[in-house]
Amino acid sequence: MDKKLWLNDKLLSYDDAHIDSCDRGFTLGDGLFETMRVCAGKVVRLEKHLARLQNGSDVIGLALPWKNDELHEAICQTLRANQLENAFVRLTVSRGVPSVRGLLPDAENANPSLVIQAGQFDGYPPELYQRGVNAIVSSIRRNEYSPLANIKSLNYLDSILAKQEAADMGADDALLLNTTGNVACASAANIFFVKGKTLLTPPLNDGALPGTMRAHVTNDIGPKHGLAVIEQSVFSADIFEMDEAFLTNALIGIMPLVSVDRRTVGSGRPGCITLVLNK
Repeated sequence: MDKKLWLNDKLLSYDDAHIDSCDRGFTLGDGLFETMRVCAGKVVRLEKHLARLQNGSDVIGLALPWKNDELHEAICQTLRANQLENAFVRLTVSRGVPSVRGLLPDAENANPSLVIQAGQFDGYPPELYQRGVNAIVSSIRRNEYSPLANIKSLNYLDSILAKQEAADMGADDALLLNTTGNVACASAANIFFVKGKTLLTPPLNDGALPGTMRAHVTNDIGPKHGLAVIEQSVFSADIFEMDEAFLTNALIGIMPLVSVDRRTVGSGRPGCITLVLNK
């Protein structure tokens, strides 16, 4: 089957799809993205993803020329063209090709680029959730004062370097502290801690991304199971006082975190509350 993607206003084969080398998304990382999960042909929490995309566009001053229903239709066409029912979708928006070079965006001649890619995704292996993942505390700090901390910017180099640091040390992931030493997030996930019957998660002003799965746990899953959910700063040393920990994002769902810097979190195994929330 000829694999297709959506580029700007139509479906194209990968061989026929081309982005201008002067596009600011490529040259400056000037843009946004969303990664979404598709189950049985339905995009999970689509409205939340598109709301975050709109918020990000407001933050960076990039007016999106597409309405939400147009983006939804483009996603659906991409899924149908690739005959996908269970998939990931990556939606990328850049500021496009500038009329003049330089850092300052050209608001009068804005022409954003849109790319939608999709691929088969049936979830991560069950054994990964059964054993949990291990992490290090990265030497990379999350700048909680940056406007990029709370949006899905195309500039992901801090997370890339943190993930590489983890891989070099034989770990699955990296936790990023903010400039004051509080836990902000993992390389591409939010983090939750379990203490008794309470879920703790770093607040957005500590540098956490407003994740769609984070919101689902905070507003829906946690309260459904009778758990109090509190946004609270967590200092790195406090990690080992917690009963359990888990990571969340749109693709991994709820992933148990069982050790940090080779020290166990809780029992060192996926905790009972984490396992219940993950059902």
